[in-house]
Amino acid sequence: MAPSAQLISQVKPRGATGSRETAVASNKEELGQKRQAEESKNSKAARRRKSIATPQQNAAGIPCEARPAICDLRTIVINLERRADRMEGCQERLQLHCPELPFTRFLATDGRQTQIPLEEVTTSWNTARNVIYQKKRAIRMGWDDLDTYAVRELALSPGERGCSSSHIRAWRHCLEQSGGTERPLLVLEDDAAPTAEFCELLDRAMGALPADAHLLYLGYSQASEWKRELSPELVQSEYVWTTVAYLVWPAGAKLLLDRLPVNEPVDNWMAALAAQDEIKAYCVRPEVVLQADAWNVNSDVAHSDEHYWGPNSDSDIRHSDAPEAMAASVAEGSCFWDIDSDSE
Repeated sequence: MAPSAQLISQVKPRGATGSRETAVASNKEELGQKRQAEESKNSKAARRRKSIATPQQNAAGIPCEARPAICDLRTIVINLERRADRMEGCQERLQLHCPELPFTRFLATDGRQTQIPLEEVTTSWNTARNVIYQKKRAIRMGWDDLDTYAVRELALSPGERGCSSSHIRAWRHCLEQSGGTERPLLVLEDDAAPTAEFCELLDRAMGALPADAHLLYLGYSQASEWKRELSPELVQSEYVWTTVAYLVWPAGAKLLLDRLPVNEPVDNWMAALAAQDEIKAYCVRPEVVLQADAWNVNSDVAHSDEHYWGPNSDSDIRHSDAPEAMAASVAEGSCFWDIDSDSE
């Protein structure tokens, strides 16, 4: 049998007569069915990857680039040059739950080795505003400890100043990479741990996100009640802690840079701007990025307010920013929290 006839016979449908015309027609039909199945499969994959900016959203004035698909979402991971181990751990966690997310390493400012201008970050801070929101959280959570939150004047640690500087540089990078568009930047710290629902919930939250968004927190610790609820997956924030994961849009980056210096820990400073309605901050609910370790465990940053429970407390802090050097200058301050323990 000729090779061509053998090929035709292999694709005969059951019950075929064996004629060349019937075999060729059947071959075309089967190939067409396979092509349709493949096109359907590709179409579904494309729908999963496409920008979530619908025609209605575009009509409302939201550019497509302002709502990119996850595979097009530019992402940086802030990581100290001397902590390649933390970068490797973060990379493994990202590949586990969001393998399509493109990310690059963004070297953090080392506050112990870099001179950071006072015009960008101050050297001390007053805890008065933060105490207000610590008390609001305590009331919301039903904690009986309102008398323990005291207003202090604290020195910012080198790690805290370096952290602020790193985020300031990230905001500038957001503007540089936007090319004059409203393309956002996803900023991750190297202890970021995406959840299994990362892609699905972020997609839904972005679909409900208003055009005025400056920040979208993917991980946070909630202080006060939400300003408003826009969807089951999206709320507007009044005051949240941590900067483990957030989206910043160029308009938001410009506002943040215009309001320098950062005069408290950077997460408190950003939260205060949202509380004062100077920026529009939203949160994915529930969080889709947690911290790999509990707050202040295995951290590179000595927190100036970490001795809330007193200097002799056993807080399991193992950071590289010399806690013993901080102990002499740090008074009792604010409360510990886990990023995923007190948000609604």
